[in-house]
Parts: sequence; C-alpha cells; structure tokens
Amino acid sequence: MNPFHLRFKPHILLSAILLLIFPISVAQAEKDTFMLGNQAYMHKDFTAAITYYQQTAATRGLSASLLYNMGNCYARLEKTGLTILAYEQALRLDHGNADIRSNLQTIRKKNGIYQQDKPWWQWLFDLLGTNQWLLLSGCSFFIFSCCLLLIAVLEKPGVGRIPKALAICALLTTLLTLPPLVYGYLHWQDAVVLTKTRLMISPFAEADPAGAIKEGQVAHPLKTYNDYILVTDFSGRKGWVPGKELGFLDDFEA
Repeated sequence: MNPFHLRFKPHILLSAILLLIFPISVAQAEKDTFMLGNQAYMHKDFTAAITYYQQTAATRGLSASLLYNMGNCYARLEKTGLTILAYEQALRLDHGNADIRSNLQTIRKKNGIYQQDKPWWQWLFDLLGTNQWLLLSGCSFFIFSCCLLLIAVLEKPGVGRIPKALAICALLTTLLTLPPLVYGYLHWQDAVVLTKTRLMISPFAEADPAGAIKEGQVAHPLKTYNDYILVTDFSGRKGWVPGKELGFLDDFEA
C-alpha cells in the first residue's frame, strides 16, 4: 500500500470538513452580531448596538431592517441627521414599509424639519419607489415587445386584435412610468445634512454665510468644488457646504 496515500487521505478529509464548516461559521457570526446588536438595543446600549449592526452590514451588506434598526439607535442618541439618513435609505430598499415611514415623519416633526407641500403629481410618483417604477416600466415594455412580435407572426386578418390592444396598453403604461423614473433619477443622489451647518456663498472656509441649514434636512446637490458641494434645499435656497457634512442617500456602502 502506498504510504503517501495514507498520509494524504486525512488531509483531504480535514479540508472537506473545513469547507463545510466555514460557510456555517461565517453565517453564524453574521447572525450573532445582529442578535448582539438587538440585545444591546434592548439594554439601551445604543452605541454598542450601532457597532454590532455596522459589523453585520460589513459582512452581508445593508438591508431595510438593518437600516431601520440603526435609525432607531441614532434616534435614541439624538443624532437627527444620521437617523433621517438611515430611515430614508431604508425606504429606498422597502418603499412601502409603514413603520419606517411613520418613524421618519415622527423624527422630522419632533425636530421641526418640515418639507414643502408636495404637488399632486409628486404624491403620485411617491406611490412607488424608483426601483418599483423601473420594474413596472421594464415589464410593460417587455409585454409591448412580445405583442409586436406576436402581431408580426400572426398574419391572418382579425387574429391580432387582442395582441394589438395589449400592445397599446403596454406602451401607454411604459410612457406613463417615464416621468416618475426621470424624477427619481434626478433626486437619486440627494443628501441629508448630518449636522447643523451654514450655507456659504462660495466654496471657501472664509466665505460669508448665506444662511443656515438644519440637521436632518434633505438637500439636492448641484455641483462640487474641491471639498465643497453646492446644494439647494426644499425652499430653493442655494449655498455651499462641506462635503463631510452630507450623507448621500445613494451611498449604501457599509
């Protein structure tokens, strides 16, 4: 019997066991950090809870529930900017979540952060999230394309009436989804002011202030110069703020 075979066989067995155990141990570690975060929250150690949630996010990415929990912790620590950022990002991942939306409205009302009254079309756009509008648009365009193909295949007169009707409906649906998609794209990179800061008339530290912008206010970035970003708030005021004072809604890096 080959002695090399006898020595090599246990190594193969050990490697196979390690390959089976490693994914389980990683998943268990992720679960443990999330559960530790929940336990820390229950014991009102909100700083530790955030640390555990961030560790969970670093291994498996951010989710709506994780961002919601982090937002609750920031709210307890009275970090309004980070609270609203977490809730807004959570809504992008779970647009219809009533709990997230309710908490967001509560924290805004508590801190006097009022948004401009929305016109009717914006309320309509907000019925679905940007990703949901995109999915609806893609599905309707796919149906439209399939109907066109079916009409081309069915050459008999009168047979293609149903496909034609479906094609018209699908095309109209696709066109109706374009405005909310464009609106969502334009505001996809909106940011939340993390701390109360000044709006400056130019992108320099010595520049004169043009006003103040509240912590937790959502601002729309226009352009960047060095470490400063020109933003406009809900009332239309413009000014430069340091980029470090903003948390971007499209930044889902843990």
